[in-house]
Amino acid sequence: MSMASERHLGTSRSGASRWGLGALARGLLVLLQGCAGTGLFADRRAETPYGDYLAARFAGSVHEGKAAEKYFDRTLAADPENSVIIERAFMVALNSGDMDRAVTLARRLVKLAPRHRMARLVLSLNAIRKSDYREARAEIGNAETGAFVALVGALTKAWAAAGEGDKALALNELKAFEGKPAFDLFRAYHTALILDMLGDAKGAEQSYRQAMDTSGATSIRIVQAYASFLDRQGRVDEARAALDQYIAMAPDHPLAKASLAEIASNKTMKPLIGNAAEGVAEALYGLGSALAQDRGNELSELYLQLAIWMRPDFDVARTLLADFYEEQKRWEDAIASYDAVAASSPLYQNALIQKALDLNRLDRDAEAIDVLNKAADRFPSSIEPVIALGDVYRGKEKYAEAGIEYTRAIALAGAPKPAHWTLYYARGICNERLGQWPEAERDLKLALKLSDDHPLVLNYLGYSWIEQGVHLTEALAMIEKAVELRPTDGFIVDSLGWAHYRLGDYKQATEYLERAVELEPGDPTINEHLGDAMWKVGRKIEARFQWSHALEMKPEKDRIPLLKKKLEFGLDTAEADHKRYAPLPPGS
Repeated sequence: MSMASERHLGTSRSGASRWGLGALARGLLVLLQGCAGTGLFADRRAETPYGDYLAARFAGSVHEGKAAEKYFDRTLAADPENSVIIERAFMVALNSGDMDRAVTLARRLVKLAPRHRMARLVLSLNAIRKSDYREARAEIGNAETGAFVALVGALTKAWAAAGEGDKALALNELKAFEGKPAFDLFRAYHTALILDMLGDAKGAEQSYRQAMDTSGATSIRIVQAYASFLDRQGRVDEARAALDQYIAMAPDHPLAKASLAEIASNKTMKPLIGNAAEGVAEALYGLGSALAQDRGNELSELYLQLAIWMRPDFDVARTLLADFYEEQKRWEDAIASYDAVAASSPLYQNALIQKALDLNRLDRDAEAIDVLNKAADRFPSSIEPVIALGDVYRGKEKYAEAGIEYTRAIALAGAPKPAHWTLYYARGICNERLGQWPEAERDLKLALKLSDDHPLVLNYLGYSWIEQGVHLTEALAMIEKAVELRPTDGFIVDSLGWAHYRLGDYKQATEYLERAVELEPGDPTINEHLGDAMWKVGRKIEARFQWSHALEMKPEKDRIPLLKKKLEFGLDTAEADHKRYAPLPPGS
């Protein structure tokens, strides 16, 4: 028996592989070479260049950057002054992080479209990287006006002025945000960073305090910057207090813990920003982070790539970029981003764990386990890599191996605490799957206590008792409470329906199971359960429809023969042939 709650705790996996997508892309790229063209090349009747252009566009759309570059180069060789093609190629280079190519294309683009905003920004940033601040301000000053330049351009010009040491000009550029409450935090934070870099301690402190107040001290970057400022002013206790306040909200945040460790070692914290390029990187990261709240916003990717270009050691930005890729299920790109995180970074352990989970999603299990074992060896007192190992094994239904890792994690965690309830819950699932019920029951009861009756634990333990025919009244009440806490969770609703089924209340079971199917229409086990309940209440045609539907949904292999028997002979005969039959709940 495997429970509905399994799906909510374990490592998610994708059955799709980027290799498959890549193969499709390459096939279509070849196919597109033969496309006839009108459009851009109609005047020259250049059918092959238009096919190259379509191939480049397609490659860019599926994030095959190298292929896109090749086809854009071939297209531009045929039509080198076409601003549309140059712009497309430029944007693909930016999103791919190929900044040398992006700069080259930006220079070509501004010759044809002199006020192109993004091209001017890239050229401005390139000038800042070379400490040519006058050129940087001139480049962004030539961009077409609009909201984009008002925001990004103002920050870029302010940091260019700061790079020249011109405090008055830098602050004047930041006045662009006055009267715009939505940008109060950006203005206060970057004013503080600029004044801090330029040695104006009094002005910096005032702006840091404003940024802390505006953000509610919930931004780790602002807290780190302010703590660093206080520490460098000799106000170590205040710096520690600022970090402690953040730790109270996020106890395990690696950056906050690293900053506290730095203070504890009697080392003076380094400034968060040391030069104009790093200041612009911070601005771009802030914009990328804000846009990342809008899931899938591709501008987030672009700003994060620019931030990393301006500050190659920007591991915070690399981690957020990897997270963006994960949201898009671009597992290979996420892995590459995690690989670029420095081994000396406080975020390195997290990068290793997330890389392993992404490898697991690509069904590269051996590599994932190897990475996690290396992480566990490198961080022997850390619980996170060990938990991840348990999750990976459990996702592969290797319950014995998973149980060993959860036991190891429990030993590292020490005395049971509420924060550790998932460890006992996960080990309980493994023990139950291995037929070790006394051990499973003990873990699940402790998980229930530590979690203060979490619905997942209520569901799992209650269902297990009903399957065994023990503690029936208490078990049903537990599952009912789980449904009350999570009424839209189709898996838990299914458990309640199946509990009524096992107790012989087929009418009530059917009602709950119909609701469960509405909530999770694509789950084969829920559909099978509903079919069984319908058969019991005499709705036999509908029952067969549900069983047939379940078969189409790729159920577990050991369910297929039984489902076929139900369809052919009906439930009663099928159950007689499987006396030990106990239908699996969904999520197994």
